[in-house]
Amino acid sequence: MEMHVDGFRFDLTPILTRACRSSALLCLWDSVHVYGNRLDGDLLTTGTPLSSPPVLDMISNDPLLQGMKLIAEAWDCGGLYQVGKFPHWGIWFEWNGKYRDIVRQFIKGTHGFSGAFAECLCGIPNLYQQGGRKPWNSINFICAHDGFTLADLVMYNQKHNLANGEDNNDGENHNNSWNCGQVL
Repeated sequence: MEMHVDGFRFDLTPILTRACRSSALLCLWDSVHVYGNRLDGDLLTTGTPLSSPPVLDMISNDPLLQGMKLIAEAWDCGGLYQVGKFPHWGIWFEWNGKYRDIVRQFIKGTHGFSGAFAECLCGIPNLYQQGGRKPWNSINFICAHDGFTLADLVMYNQKHNLANGEDNNDGENHNNSWNCGQVL
């Protein structure tokens, strides 16, 4: 099958690593529905992260996806932050939010970030060494589709989303931005 697609990025991917909330709820991604029987020790509390989540196992081992780039945004809305610890089967890459935050703070001139910035230039190797991964498993970025643009980072100290009608309530408040002289 030809798809002409290089890979897939999964937004808020850790939600796929969480166990079911309740045995009373139908949970299509638990081991019973995926593998047909319970796995030993599969009695977990609400939303507990699994070390080998069935859905990610299926995605990682799907023959149609072999050779595809699989990229995880390794944090979710529930506060689970798995950057550097995401279950990866040796093939997943991760958006590196730590890289984004450190580079932004260094560019802003925040004191004490030169060493961390140097580590970023090397791919933050200590973050990905665990589990046999390499720095290239990190997708390094400074800006993305759901936050400040590069121009906004150097034009505003705080969010400036008034024009979209949401009264500046949308988006992240912690942007490590810096007004470099833009007159507002």
